[in-house]
Amino acid sequence: MKLSDFDISLKTFPEKARGWEGGVYYPRIPRIEKTEASEDGGKIKVTSKCWTETEVTGFGIYTYVNSLIFSYKTGLKNGKWTMKFYNPTGETISLNCYADEVLQVKDLEVAPESTAEAGFINCSIHEVTTLQFFASDNADSEMDSLEKTFYVSDISYEEAMMDESSDKPTIFLASDSTVQSYEPFYYPQTGWGQVFIDYVCPSEPEEDHQAPDYCYPQCHVYERKSVRVENRSIGARSARSFIDEGKWDALLKRTHKDDYVLLQWAHNDATAVRPNRYVCPQEFDGFLMKYIDSCRSRGIHPILVTPVSRRNCDEHDGKFVLSFGEYRDVMLSVSKREHVPCVDLCKLSNDYLKKIGNEEAKALYLWCPSGAYPDGAYADGVSDNTHLQEYGAKVYARMVAKALLEMEGFPEVDRLKRYLNIDLIPEKKQITVTERKIDLDVPTGFALQELHIENKVANFLLIWNDVKDAVSYNVYRKGSVDFQFFPLRSITAEEKRLSTVLPFRLPAADVYQVKVTAVFGDGSESKASRIIEFRA
Repeated sequence: MKLSDFDISLKTFPEKARGWEGGVYYPRIPRIEKTEASEDGGKIKVTSKCWTETEVTGFGIYTYVNSLIFSYKTGLKNGKWTMKFYNPTGETISLNCYADEVLQVKDLEVAPESTAEAGFINCSIHEVTTLQFFASDNADSEMDSLEKTFYVSDISYEEAMMDESSDKPTIFLASDSTVQSYEPFYYPQTGWGQVFIDYVCPSEPEEDHQAPDYCYPQCHVYERKSVRVENRSIGARSARSFIDEGKWDALLKRTHKDDYVLLQWAHNDATAVRPNRYVCPQEFDGFLMKYIDSCRSRGIHPILVTPVSRRNCDEHDGKFVLSFGEYRDVMLSVSKREHVPCVDLCKLSNDYLKKIGNEEAKALYLWCPSGAYPDGAYADGVSDNTHLQEYGAKVYARMVAKALLEMEGFPEVDRLKRYLNIDLIPEKKQITVTERKIDLDVPTGFALQELHIENKVANFLLIWNDVKDAVSYNVYRKGSVDFQFFPLRSITAEEKRLSTVLPFRLPAADVYQVKVTAVFGDGSESKASRIIEFRA
């Protein structure tokens, strides 16, 4: 392959971000213009400028890169890419590569006046694959970023053939925290994907292990003799961020022809206050098509699942309303238009909640009294209307399996039915409560979830119960060399009410302690919650 085989454009971000408008954050818009590459002895000169901007709430983090884009029509295939770089400067530089805007090469060190080579497999989700190369820069503003120059001396591409043979089919699950698998410390919190295996060849022995690529600890594989379920769901992700973070690419690398992928999105897509994950209903169709097209081009069978309903009766005068209705409508529309199987879990779960009523619904969701699980994350109790406990996860997993068994008109689902069995009826467990004295002014149920370390930054979620009459909450952190706690961030009561879990970030490579207090209208502050210690 010659460098001249590529269409080359210049991608820049000349205008500042519009920022927050109507409750939605609008980042910088890229400008892409065709350009003529500057060649020197068969090498193409690249000058890049890179910086990261964080919007005012701290939740939206955007890395902007001004540099050349190399475009090549690959089709929706797995491609093996190899590229060579030359560093003409007198200092070592670290180079990176986006493929289809997913980071595939990170911090490749190229010594002064030397060459270096990098390679990766990219599972394309576009007919035309784009490569963008740039040098690392820790700048947090465009003004502070520096132009850095290097050369691309070679790029080679060959189709990486999928291994169409597999010892047995795999049912992949791609979704958020309502489907995710959890470690024992968070019991009884359970995603329905964690127990879906109970309704897949239940008479065969089961083996549970981590996914072989160890992509992130939430990836669990549940093996039966005839079939496996691989749950790659992870909390706080949306149809957008699951792709942007490379998690969809990693899933596609694990697939074989005639595997299945169950896709449930909307819980985080609908959260406009979290810019990096938000997908407005008008964009949702386009993101779903990225999943559908990239599955079908590889002989994989996509199945849409509308989002499991929330226990939202408390905010609607005791009545359950359909959760994420606009997103459900888009999924149903795409299902009909593209003839893609769709399990309408949103309506099925909502109808079930109406049937059992408000109080009984607490047994499905993460409602636990203080002392029910004294050795785990929810020792102080928890009241969570979004996430599921084990009983609810099993109810909804069975609901999904039942819907698939009853579905007609899809040959691929007919082939899947041979593995499904819904004879097991979920049963509620009796809870023994250890009496604990509770100070109602102190935040209870304080727990850490989904610690994820990337780019030397620890991202994690914190959850705690609302405190009556609190107007805000102060979260504090303490590092291993600190002699006292320092403020990490303040959260308003309204912000806390709108989000079951809240994201935080700290520099990695330390042991931290975190705690939270409630702040009241007169300015007084409660005693602190229990302290959580973790290594990042």
